[in-house]
Amino acid sequence: MNTQPLFKSSEEWVTLPQVIGSGYEKAVAKLAIEDGIAQRAARKNMQIHSAVILHVDGSFAGFMTFQKNHEVREFCLLQSVIEPQHYTPDLYRELVERVIAENTEGYPAVITTDPKSKFETPALFESLGFQTYLKMSGFHYMVRGNLADVRMKLLAHLTMTNVWVTTKGDWLRHKREWNERINAAGEAAGIPNPTFATRDGCWQGVNGYSNVVNTRRHVDETGEVVATTKSHNGNASVLDPLACEIIARFFMPSDGGRIYNPFGGGVQMGFVAGGCGYEYLASEIRQNQVDANNAICSQFAPRVKWVQADSSAYVPDGEFDLIFTCPPYYKVEKYLDYDGKPPAGEINSTPTYEEFKELLFSGYRQAIARLKENRFFVVMTGDSRDKTGAYHCHEAETELFMKEQGLSVYNRIVYLECEFTRLAHAKRTLNTRKFPKREQKIIVGFKGNINAIPRDFRPIGRL
Repeated sequence: MNTQPLFKSSEEWVTLPQVIGSGYEKAVAKLAIEDGIAQRAARKNMQIHSAVILHVDGSFAGFMTFQKNHEVREFCLLQSVIEPQHYTPDLYRELVERVIAENTEGYPAVITTDPKSKFETPALFESLGFQTYLKMSGFHYMVRGNLADVRMKLLAHLTMTNVWVTTKGDWLRHKREWNERINAAGEAAGIPNPTFATRDGCWQGVNGYSNVVNTRRHVDETGEVVATTKSHNGNASVLDPLACEIIARFFMPSDGGRIYNPFGGGVQMGFVAGGCGYEYLASEIRQNQVDANNAICSQFAPRVKWVQADSSAYVPDGEFDLIFTCPPYYKVEKYLDYDGKPPAGEINSTPTYEEFKELLFSGYRQAIARLKENRFFVVMTGDSRDKTGAYHCHEAETELFMKEQGLSVYNRIVYLECEFTRLAHAKRTLNTRKFPKREQKIIVGFKGNINAIPRDFRPIGRL
């Protein structure tokens, strides 16, 4: 038999512009600490935020803090607690609804929820129109608005430090989404194998990392042992489109939109730039690569295009808001044109590393000259070894080059790749004390006054 309380509790709601100075500081801190999960609300630096306060029968009984960030144009729901003796699911839902009603500007509303929590659960917020944009470390990061509104937050959570671990599930899922789009566009344009377009057989030899572990052998009908491998382009160093998106979005100024890529190579950065709404120009010496890329990116024409040119001497029109390049690693791959030969001027075919470096840096100089002030110059690169097995130290020389050109070296990012194939390679190389390389470097230079970055680049907001 259900019984009803003899006297119904009276509830009163108070909205505070900020907790500090309201007289509720100690009550909020005490309840937050008792709850444990919400204890951040006890900090003074968190009590600068707004709150909805709940009174039951004239006594303080709960709160939820929130922040309106007008600079970023977002509404953040923060910590919340209702005293156990007063808590009901309906009462807590009303608390949340009253906080959401304070979002009079209609900003995207964000919250971090916990399936194990009594209060901020994904199920409750889904029922209030929120959707999950990222699951990480047991938490659900949710938004009430468009997923595009929190794309920068998603990318920030996937990176966070200068070591980008590209082998995790969320990274691979978003990378796969970009590759699916590229492949669909390429197939529609009649380009075979779009993400590797024109790169078939580019790896120099059959001992690339991919083939080391993917060779399969069988005995044919004559009794002969036959070895088969993946297509050689499985060893090609094609760009990661998710890394391209992170670079494009993070290093593009608020009022910018033009990207130039000398030694433009594969399609990934151009396709991503087009998908993000940017204008993109790349110079590339191989006509077959230019034609394939322009066909794959035809949906973004004329905003996105490759021109056939010697990037070491090419001077692009106009000025740019971001320079990005991922040039060849010296003598690691072969880059062939329609005739099956490297075109004249292809820098990876130069006889010496010094000649390669000078042509490469010549192209960089042309690009930097066309880069606007207070803008980023980003090089995704790696090192290769000379004939003796020693490194050329190209990453270090790239940083020194930037400093010589008056740029500040602002970020050194490690792009960390899968170790599995490297472990197979190590079985041979460790005998000569070579540890296989499983990372690339993203060296981020800045042209201009570093103090202008907070002014010219949009803040990400609360993470």
